[in-house]
Amino acid sequence: MEDKEMSPEASLDLIQTMIGKARKRYTDNSFFFLLWGWIVLTASSAHFYFVTYTDFEHPYIGWSLTIVGGVISGIVGARKGKNSVVRNYTDKMYGWLWFSLGMAMFTIIFNGEMVNWQIVPLIMLLAGVGTVVSGAMMGFVPLQLGGAAFWALAIISFRQPENYQMLLMGLGVAVGYLLPGYMMRYKLKSHGV
Repeated sequence: MEDKEMSPEASLDLIQTMIGKARKRYTDNSFFFLLWGWIVLTASSAHFYFVTYTDFEHPYIGWSLTIVGGVISGIVGARKGKNSVVRNYTDKMYGWLWFSLGMAMFTIIFNGEMVNWQIVPLIMLLAGVGTVVSGAMMGFVPLQLGGAAFWALAIISFRQPENYQMLLMGLGVAVGYLLPGYMMRYKLKSHGV
């Protein structure tokens, strides 16, 4: 097989095309930010309502939606993986980033009693890490700013009672997941990237 030399213009076009395809793949991940944004917003709002305005014994019941979210994410992620023509190193790192953060969040939640159930600020710190890194990988500044919002709200949350931590979590996902998620979706639909 004979290698052909590419002109500088053709090389640049090829590189730009590859970057555009990679960004489009990550922009397609708006589904996950929107899914988890709505799940966490719903669950945290329900938790706040039950703790603040009712005597319901299980105010955390809304968080059972995360099980549904995990199943949906697994199915959609597996389908996207099967449909992907090329899976590169960055794709794998992106997947491992969120898997690792998910395991860390699960560990914190599972051992919440050990930290007097002050888990919301810790979860928001981890969500901020994943969101900022994802935004950096995509070259999408609104997602990075959303991650920074998680961090700022986590600092505030450490000094709030549980019910207000839930409100701050809801605000965090609205700013950190939903707003950038809808921006990504709009960008994908209107510009193809």
